[in-house]
Amino acid sequence: MSGMKFFATALIFALVVLAFCGFRSLAQGPGKPIERPRDAALEIAAKHNLEVARWNFTKRKAYDGARDRLQEIIDTYPEFSRMDEVIFLMGEVHLKLGKQEKAVDYYNKLIKTYPDSEFAKKTRARLDELKVEPEKKSTGKPGEGEMLRLASLRLLTASPVRPVEERYNRCQYL
Repeated sequence: MSGMKFFATALIFALVVLAFCGFRSLAQGPGKPIERPRDAALEIAAKHNLEVARWNFTKRKAYDGARDRLQEIIDTYPEFSRMDEVIFLMGEVHLKLGKQEKAVDYYNKLIKTYPDSEFAKKTRARLDELKVEPEKKSTGKPGEGEMLRLASLRLLTASPVRPVEERYNRCQYL
């Protein structure tokens, strides 16, 4: 009789565990992509740099320092969960530094990459203030001018031996 109780208890326990695991896997929903877990240490370091950059930008008015911190986040922590804020602040910093073209580039990058971000609305307002149209999403086919630029870039950088950094920078534009 005790063997039967043990078997029944084990069966009930297994069903509860399977039901819990099954519901747990459906918690994210069928239509949402599953995000990979982020490295907690990198998130903390990037968050610290963001806070320092924000403080440099708002309190100290040290725009170069803020730009350097934000650039470090972009280069070192590309999977940072608050990258939309980083890109928006980069646009703001460049605007304060008088580099309107770079600011517009960062604003357009934010709208393309994070269209549903809370900073996208602020970015559109900022582009309206600057009287610049946000760039439309590309169709995937480069235009004639873009093709000429890419071809000339390939011809200029066609030497077989280049430092690693130069090859990496070249890949960002292709």
